[in-house]
Amino acid sequence: MTDAGNQTDAGQIETGQAETAPAGFASMADQAYAAIEELIVSGILPPRGFVSEKQLSAQTGIGRTPVREALKRLELDGMVTIVPSRGIMVTEVDVKLQLYVLDVRRELERLIARRAARYALPAERERCRAIAGEMLEAARAEDGMRFMHLDQEVNQLLDQCARNPVATQTIRPLRSLSRRFWFQNHHAHSGSLEDGARTHAELMLAIHKSDVEAAAAASDRLMAYVEAYARETLRYPFSDHSSGDRAAR
Repeated sequence: MTDAGNQTDAGQIETGQAETAPAGFASMADQAYAAIEELIVSGILPPRGFVSEKQLSAQTGIGRTPVREALKRLELDGMVTIVPSRGIMVTEVDVKLQLYVLDVRRELERLIARRAARYALPAERERCRAIAGEMLEAARAEDGMRFMHLDQEVNQLLDQCARNPVATQTIRPLRSLSRRFWFQNHHAHSGSLEDGARTHAELMLAIHKSDVEAAAAASDRLMAYVEAYARETLRYPFSDHSSGDRAAR
């Protein structure tokens, strides 16, 4: 999903990096980034699989120049590796790396949650309240794809409300790695959607109420859930997305 507030910040940063880029290039690169990131996070582009710029351009309906720029960003984020003469390889999911990611992400998420509770506008607070309910509904329906899209919107909404572009740019690749890890393993974790929806909803409702300390505490609980999820996966590495394997252990 696209967030107008984040597009502005990202566009300003991209323009500052490449002043000769044609008008509209940054926004198209952002669109290409979001589209390719979703293909990777959802597993449509599998780990260690190769793909070309031409294929990605056709698959996303976006020109090769913004696709190329998006791939550079995705490589910096650790999502792909550009291999000369072979193409673009999607990186593997690393469970242990996820724990290192969470060490950093926990501190940034708390900062962003505090700022979001303090600086969110009335319309943004209402969206926080609404999205909390939508996540719970997606969990009850066991709709993992809908949940993933809402999770992305939550991240964008948090960043928009927090109004700190430095934090936004720093945390973006960490969130991408976490979302990919969660989505590719949630099928094997009993109750993961319900637990994830509940912890996200608590955070969104704290921001809706402008409660800075409650938002910080809810952010910590959300990160605790994500860490417990990662440690459980490290203990039981589900590679076939089969919940039956877990029941047999």
